[in-house]
This record gives sequence, structure tokens and C-alpha cells, in this order.
Amino acid sequence: METHSNSPEPTSTDSEPDAMAKARSWTGMVRTGLFSLSLVLAAVMTALFLPDLLALLVMGWTAEAGAELGIHRLHVMGIAAVVGVFLLGLFSQAFRPLERIASMWGAFVSILVVSIGTVAFGVGRPEEVLPFLLVTTIALVTHPAGRSLFRRGDSYSPVLLALVAVAAIPILAFVGTKLSLTTNMSDPHAADGHYVMMTGLALAPLAYGVFAALGFTGWRLASWLAALPMAYYGLLSLSFPAQVGATSTTWSVLAILWAVAFVVTAEYSRTGTSALFRRDSRTKRASI
Repeated sequence: METHSNSPEPTSTDSEPDAMAKARSWTGMVRTGLFSLSLVLAAVMTALFLPDLLALLVMGWTAEAGAELGIHRLHVMGIAAVVGVFLLGLFSQAFRPLERIASMWGAFVSILVVSIGTVAFGVGRPEEVLPFLLVTTIALVTHPAGRSLFRRGDSYSPVLLALVAVAAIPILAFVGTKLSLTTNMSDPHAADGHYVMMTGLALAPLAYGVFAALGFTGWRLASWLAALPMAYYGLLSLSFPAQVGATSTTWSVLAILWAVAFVVTAEYSRTGTSALFRRDSRTKRASI
């Protein structure tokens, strides 16, 4: 006698949701693994290539280091600053990366600018710069935020945007001047890639500042990272005015004041009630 089961036979469509879920799970695991690996590789390269350079952020102010660096003192300390602020933005992704999106973009734009300049002009140390571009790009592509990387937050700051716009004018003029000097290979600063790296230092405040002003997630940290290189360069120029790469006393003071204004504005906008400092972007989107 034949027996018939009342339970339905499994069909291909029954297993499709499970298969899709497994595929998404594997994809997520691979993305997470690559993201973590990129940060580990960046940490290893930092330990191998950069400890002496980063130490100059502090030690460069001493008379002994000044005597050793000579005419390159301001440039090398400036390079340490742009590398340091880039690494801060990148390594901030190791802790709560979903809350550090603005800094991820700032780090990526910073290393991209330096990499393009290094390759385009054939100067500096591409063997060190390009690997950092690679791991940063991998971190960006595999970032846990996914498509949310391209979405800004629920608010933005008109005042911070205005400060970025004001700074962009002298910064772009500074960049143009430095890049024009890079073509003179008889200049030891040009041959060593110092002018390209100073371009990176100048653009770092904009790289972090734009995403902070637009309200990308993690804009507060990005605001500080935008201010740091500007303030540091201002202090360098005031301290070593005779060095190649220093700007005038007026511009040095203005750079420091801009950095202070940017941080103060960012911090005040957290609790301030004025729409000039922090404006809800959802209202604007809803009205479109």
C-alpha cells in the first residue's frame, strides 16, 4: 500500500531566502575582514615607516632636532602634521566606525591628494605613500557604513560651511604657489616632495572641514581634525619665520584664529539654539 505524506515537498523557492541570507552573511564577513585587515596593515606600516617622523611633532621643537633638520625643519614638521592628522582620521575607524564617517572621508581625501601630487610630480616617497592610499581605499570601500557613507546626517552648520569657504580662498592660493615650486627639481625641497606634502597639509583642513560642516556622522571629531593642521602650521610659521614654507605673521595668526573659531563653532553648535550654527537638514528635504 502506498502512503502519501501531507507535508509539501520543498521547492527551490523555499531555500532561496536562506541562500540569500547566507550570501549576505558571507559578504558581510568578507567586508568586515577586509576592513579590519586594512587598519591592521596601516598600523603595521605606521610602526615600520613613521615613528621617527611622528616623533618630530613634539621633538621637532627642540634645539637639537632643529639643528639636525636645518633648512627642512618647518617642512618636515609640517609633513609630520599632515601624516598625523591623516592617521588620526583613519585609525578612528577602529572604534565605532559607524560614528566616524566624516573622519573616514577626511582621511581618504587627504591621502588621495598627497598620492596624486607624489605620482604626478615624481617626487617624495611613493613607495610609502601609495601603500597607505591602498589600505585607506580598501577601508573606505569595505566600511561597515556601506552606502550610508554617502549620506550626511540630520543637521549641518551654515557657520562651519562659511568658515570652510573663507579658508578655501587663501588655501587654494597657497596650494597653487607650492605646486608651481614643485617643478623646480634644482630646489632640494621640491625634489624631496616637501611642497607636495605642504599642499596636503593645506588641504587637510578642507578635507575634514567640508564633511564636518555638512553634518556627516562624526562631524565633531572631524571638526577637531580640520582645525589641528591649520593651528599647527600657524604655530610653525610664527616660531620659524625664516624657514622656507613659513607664511607671514598676519597669515599665521589668522590660521590659528580660524582653527580656534572652527572648533568653538562646532562645539557651540552641539547645544546652541541658533539655526546659523546648527540647522536641521530634514526640514529642507521634506519641503522638496
